Amino acid sequence: MEKPANAADDGTDKFSLVEDTTSLDENVSIEAGKLPFKLKWKIDFMIMPFFIAIYFLQFLDKSLLNYAAIMGIKKNLHGNQFANLGTIFYVGFVATEPIAAYLIQKLPVAKYLGVNICCWGAVVAFHACTETYAGLMIVRVLLGIFEASVACCLIIIMGMWWTKPEQSRRTCVWFMQIGVAQIVGSLLSFGFQHVHSTSIASWQIMFIFMGIITFIVGVLTIIFLPDNPLSCKYLSEAEKAIVLDHIRGNNIGLENRTYKFYQVKEMLCEVETWIMFLIVVFSLTDGGGLNVFSSQIIKTFGFSNEISAIIQIPIGFVSIVSAVLCCWVTSFTGEYALMLAFVTAPSILGAALFMALGEQYRVGKLFGVYLLGSNGAVVALAYAWNASNTSGHTKRTAKNAMTLMAFCIGNLIGPQLFQAKDAPAYTPAKIVLLVFLAGAFCLSVLLRAVVLRENRRRDKLYGVHGARDVLAMDLTDRENTTFRYIY
Repeated sequence: MEKPANAADDGTDKFSLVEDTTSLDENVSIEAGKLPFKLKWKIDFMIMPFFIAIYFLQFLDKSLLNYAAIMGIKKNLHGNQFANLGTIFYVGFVATEPIAAYLIQKLPVAKYLGVNICCWGAVVAFHACTETYAGLMIVRVLLGIFEASVACCLIIIMGMWWTKPEQSRRTCVWFMQIGVAQIVGSLLSFGFQHVHSTSIASWQIMFIFMGIITFIVGVLTIIFLPDNPLSCKYLSEAEKAIVLDHIRGNNIGLENRTYKFYQVKEMLCEVETWIMFLIVVFSLTDGGGLNVFSSQIIKTFGFSNEISAIIQIPIGFVSIVSAVLCCWVTSFTGEYALMLAFVTAPSILGAALFMALGEQYRVGKLFGVYLLGSNGAVVALAYAWNASNTSGHTKRTAKNAMTLMAFCIGNLIGPQLFQAKDAPAYTPAKIVLLVFLAGAFCLSVLLRAVVLRENRRRDKLYGVHGARDVLAMDLTDRENTTFRYIY
């Protein structure tokens, strides 16, 4: 792709974060690409606890609505109003995503993330201040707005510290917090149902409790999470140089504050972008419905409110196992697209069981609901795919935003499938879920074929070359002829 006239003539863009890396490199001598054991653990303990806590809270806080459904929050809601509350969160999320992608590039990423965490923590607590449909719609929109930047921020920060295989394994660690949050959410719902007060409902106490915890984590993020290796006050100058040398092999550069719209255009013109977009939409339609309606679906099997809460715990374990399996296997095999197809297969079986079995087979239907939780790992694989297959800072933030928009669209569709008039069987919803999951499986296989074809085309045109040192450049993967895509 031809580079625009305002780009640097030598193919590099100078920016403050990496101007001084040469002087840093003179202070230390290490084996190229190697990260000392002590420094590796230092970085992990400095960054990963924040990733784990933030992603755990993001999923749990937005899912509290699901658990509150059997705790009394629905008493003033009618018809499809509860489904609308599940949907409106993602309206705020998807509307904010392009703005968040722009601000992530313009602002110190960790500080921007921390401010958003504080804001959504306050909004979670404000859920307890209203019981009306209009009030709940407002706080759900605000929650979506402030949570919109989380995954993009985490992916951008991750690319500044770790190599591609390391990113995949660490994505597994923070993404599996979805499963942990599902387990903790079930336990919270069960526990708070035993808290009785004449002045405030148990679900309101739950929202206040989680809002305070989230706000505290936001403050800690602002204070302690570094924006990038060179601004990290916990590393010596020599350690900063080692980190920069370690990530050079990613072939994607470090960070750039100049927003380049030609990189967004390049991303939008790639067929892989739209295949992955549809995979995420089709897969997350399942998750969108499950995250909002799982407690009510399980309750229709004849369980009490308390048991309906606690019996959702296995959904969390399924999410954890699928995330661990997918991310760790791909970090060693490099087979991302096939793992996308593989992780969708159990969800297809779950949808089939959920749809085909009669009401008398409640154990089988419950097992089907559990299996539907397996394809949540699709998003983790999409994040890892974006981090490893996209070069150019603007292009990476834009592609992450596209993935999150697909995530939102799937979650927008999901709750709306479960219309009140179709309860308790929800047959139309089951059919759509099955068709969408099958579509995601087929598109995953197609994605692998498209990327393999592009790699072969590049080998034929440019030959097989080693990675190019682009740490101080802002080349896209299309501009860098030595770039080869994982598949």
